[in-house]
Amino acid sequence: MSSKKPPIPWCEIKTIDQLIGVTVALAGGAGLSPYAPGTAGSVVGLAMVWLLQVSQTSTAFQIINILILTIIGSWAAQQVVNLTHTSDHQSIVIDEVIGMAIGALTCQGNLTSLTIAFFLFRFFDILKLPPVRKIDQWSKTTTNEWKYVRGFGVIADDIIAGLQTLTVMYFIQSYFHLN
Repeated sequence: MSSKKPPIPWCEIKTIDQLIGVTVALAGGAGLSPYAPGTAGSVVGLAMVWLLQVSQTSTAFQIINILILTIIGSWAAQQVVNLTHTSDHQSIVIDEVIGMAIGALTCQGNLTSLTIAFFLFRFFDILKLPPVRKIDQWSKTTTNEWKYVRGFGVIADDIIAGLQTLTVMYFIQSYFHLN
């Protein structure tokens, strides 16, 4: 299946679960951006990280937040997958929110570090360097017995891109003494 998908079938949303799932999967509407919805989702993730970090939440709390968001986001992504009959609808951007949150974990609210993390995450997310591309392909080709994993599969490649970003950010911050 191609990554370009038809619009969300709003008239087919019949339950509150579906409405909540779509809202979460689209990161409150960022996924509806007609241009670069993934970048819009990354901006939402960046704003979330910045708010958490300037309010001086611990790294442990941020990691717990990411884990909870991954569980909820996987369920939400599956709601959109079910509604659209696709493997990864382009409007699902909760994965970018999660990946961005991972990539910016060490930024401590520093705007320079957050900006670098944002561009690095977009780089890794778009290029899909190994193993990101393999995970992305796996999530799109899972068979029916794996259908409940698809929601997580939508997010998994962005988790790895976030970890790639986090690794590079660690070295950049260490070398240039950012934060």
